[in-house]
This record gives sequence, structure tokens and C-alpha cells, in this order.
Amino acid sequence: MRVLIVDDSKSIRMLVAECILTLGHEVIHMESGVDAIKYIKENSPDLIMMDVEMPGMNGFETTQKIREIKGDDWFPIIFLTTKVDDDSYTQGIRAGGDAYMEKPISPLRLQLQITAMERIYNTRQKLKQAQENLLEANRSLLHLSMFDQLTGLANRRNFDETLDREFKLAKREKKPMSVLLCDIDFFKIYNDSYGHQQGDQCLADVSLILSGACARPTDLACRYGGEEFTFILPNTDLQGATVFAEKVRAAVAALKIAHVGSKVADYVTLSVGGAVYQGQFKSGDEVTKAADDALYRAKEKGRNRVETA
Repeated sequence: MRVLIVDDSKSIRMLVAECILTLGHEVIHMESGVDAIKYIKENSPDLIMMDVEMPGMNGFETTQKIREIKGDDWFPIIFLTTKVDDDSYTQGIRAGGDAYMEKPISPLRLQLQITAMERIYNTRQKLKQAQENLLEANRSLLHLSMFDQLTGLANRRNFDETLDREFKLAKREKKPMSVLLCDIDFFKIYNDSYGHQQGDQCLADVSLILSGACARPTDLACRYGGEEFTFILPNTDLQGATVFAEKVRAAVAALKIAHVGSKVADYVTLSVGGAVYQGQFKSGDEVTKAADDALYRAKEKGRNRVETA
């Protein structure tokens, strides 16, 4: 444990520290309530041994201030004092203290008190670890619910939520927002020719290109379903969306992934359809529908090309 000793008497601090160090704990010394508060603002000890009768800010006032500063970050505070009457005891507990040790200090009783505090410390550490494990599990579950396991791209749910948010933002700020739909050309034939395992590898390789194309933190690449992918590009006009889409299409073609069943090339290619919101659509779904229509035209015109609404 990290134990903070607050006492204006150096001899008391040394006595308490010796008992605590013998049990293998770390000790920090402060000789006033003001110094203790300065330390507490930047640090969280596991236990405080607090003198009550100190010049300036006494132990009760210091404890009350510490509890205000740390809020829910609780740790035990034990008062060291000659005043053990009911009124003093009541005042100390109400100020935020947890136990009393009467001066003069008995080294044996002090060590036994520290041993008792170790039980609380160990319980708190187990609880903290359990909370961290729970948070990590929740983060993992959230990631699984929002990202595609095979490709690592955002999934359909992520796309829908982001599209709704970005569309409302674009509408409110009167800025453009682009949506691109991409489809790997003749992917069913690719799967039939090379097998599903190789098909999954193709999807993963293409996804790396799509993910790498997102230079801005607000851009989002998603696996829309099967061999279909999408981009949400906030604050991107038609020209910017077209340039972006062409770069993505060319980058996928540059992979030169062999595709003997393709009717447009000897390697895997991408057809892309795009649409830009500039105030004319009522919802993000309408923008997506326009991008899907553009993708259909790209396929109709021979695939391995970009078409925009």
C-alpha cells in the first residue's frame, strides 16, 4: 500500500513510518494539512494516517477537504489523536474519517490496524481489477457489435448510425456529405473459382485498401454486406467524392489479385457508385439509395468504373 502520514510532529511521523515500512508498505510524509491537500490533488494513496491537532488546518478540516477533492475515489483515513471523547469521535467520522488511534501510539496496535487495512486494500484491488475486466469486456463487445470480424471495417450497424449522425450534422451546418457504394466485380465467380477461404482473403486484402483510403478521422469505410462496401465522407463535395472513388478503384486494381472468371479484367476490380447530399435529400437513406443507383449504372456500363449521382 501507499500510506500517507500527515502529522506536524516529526517524531510521530518517524514512529508511524517505521511500523508501516516493517510491513513492506510505501510511506509518504506530510507535516501539514495544506501540504497533504496539495499532494492529494495529484495522487491517490491507499491509506492516510492523519493527525487531528495540527496548526492551521486541523485533521478534521483536512479530511473533509480531501473527501471533497477525491469524490468517489475512496480510501481509509485513520485519525491519530489524544482526543477520543464522543464529540471528537463524532466530528471525525462526519468529516470523513474511518477509524481512530489514540496517542501515544502503540506500535503493536498500529501494525495490527495496518494489517486490518490491508484486507480492505486487497478487496479494493480485486474490485478494481474486476471493474477493469468488465470495462474491457464491454469494449470488446462494443467493438464486435460495430465492426466486421473478417475485414476489420465498420459494419452495417455502424454505417447506419454514423450515416444518420453525419446527415443531421451536414443538414444543420449546410455542408455536403458524400456516400460511396463499392462492389467487387464478379465476386461470386471469384468464390466459385478459388474457394471461400481465398474469397475471404480477397475481401480482407481489398478492405485494407479501403481502410487506408480514409485519411481523415471523420471518414468511415464499412463492409455493407457480402462483397459490398461503403464510404461515408463528411464535408465532401461531388468533385472530392469522385476523386476519392477513383483513387480507391485504381488502388484495388493495382493489387493485381488474379481473377480468371472476371469479364472485365484478369484481376479483381471494383465498381463504385457515389452520391452527394447538398440539401436535396430528406434522409441519409435517400443519399444511400442514390449512391446505389449510381453503382447500378457503373455495372451496366461495364463495371470497373466510377459513376456518381
